[in-house]
Amino acid sequence: MIAVFVVIVLIMMIISSLPGQLVGESTPPPLDEYMVKPRCTDFKCGNFIIPYPFGMGEACYSSPWFSINCNRSFNPHKLFLNHSRLLNLEVLNISVQDYATVTVSSPISSLCNNNSSSTETETKPNSISIDLNGTPFLFSQSRNIFMVLGCGSALLMDQYKAVMAGCGSICPKGWVDDDANKECFGVNCCQTTISSINGSYFKKYSMNFTTEDGNRETGCTTHAFMVDRDWFSGNFSSRAVIQKGYAPLVLSWGIEKDDGYANNNCVGRLYPSYCDCRFGNEGNPYLKNGCRELLKNVLIARGHVILVTTEAAEEVTTTFATTRIG
Repeated sequence: MIAVFVVIVLIMMIISSLPGQLVGESTPPPLDEYMVKPRCTDFKCGNFIIPYPFGMGEACYSSPWFSINCNRSFNPHKLFLNHSRLLNLEVLNISVQDYATVTVSSPISSLCNNNSSSTETETKPNSISIDLNGTPFLFSQSRNIFMVLGCGSALLMDQYKAVMAGCGSICPKGWVDDDANKECFGVNCCQTTISSINGSYFKKYSMNFTTEDGNRETGCTTHAFMVDRDWFSGNFSSRAVIQKGYAPLVLSWGIEKDDGYANNNCVGRLYPSYCDCRFGNEGNPYLKNGCRELLKNVLIARGHVILVTTEAAEEVTTTFATTRIG
């Protein structure tokens, strides 16, 4: 039993001592070699490499839907979705691995009140999102949450008016109190997950606002928005978010399966399709040669699965055999 334990420890020590051999530590080829379309030369906006199917110009993108505009008047440079249907949304992040997503800076919707003496609950008409029908983009239920800042409540509804989420926020002082807003559990701020009862993705949504009884603050006092679930922090300023007027929103996307560039590991018979690099590979699965092999061997020692390259596996095997002989 002791000998087996020593062997396991020895294996782990040998693997950890091999620089550049462990998964995630090997030196990859230049990123652009497997992230952008062949013959695409204009693929950087500042330090950001724009991965296919997105790109600047026909030589780089899959279709005009994925067209990117790099605004170099900002420092650092900023990326924007270039299609007119997408309202020139600022791009904060693009993911082609695990989840096909693009994070954009989305406007925050607000309910404004100009009557300082109002003490009655008031419901206002819907605030409507951009319409993603007919585009390769979708709002992601699982990657976003619904938040309300200020004094009031709001409902999030899909394009068929089915309620997907709702929450209410109270203001004990009658106005947004930033000093008390260190958490988001119903006082000055609320958050909730989005129901998947009607599916994990949707193309359009609206919000219905209700002001809080006794709200004595004039101006835009109730603010609601979908936001990247990983963005929320328990220590932030509601007023800072409100004044900025935008919050990160995650959109999912897919490509046409027969676009001529994607590899064979794609799912979805209908447009859009989603691609992935096979186990042991990484890179851009939306390019035929975009996935590069990382893993060569799997070593199993007492239930521990260790993923290594061929060179590391050979050295571990040799050392293990020498240990047994000795």
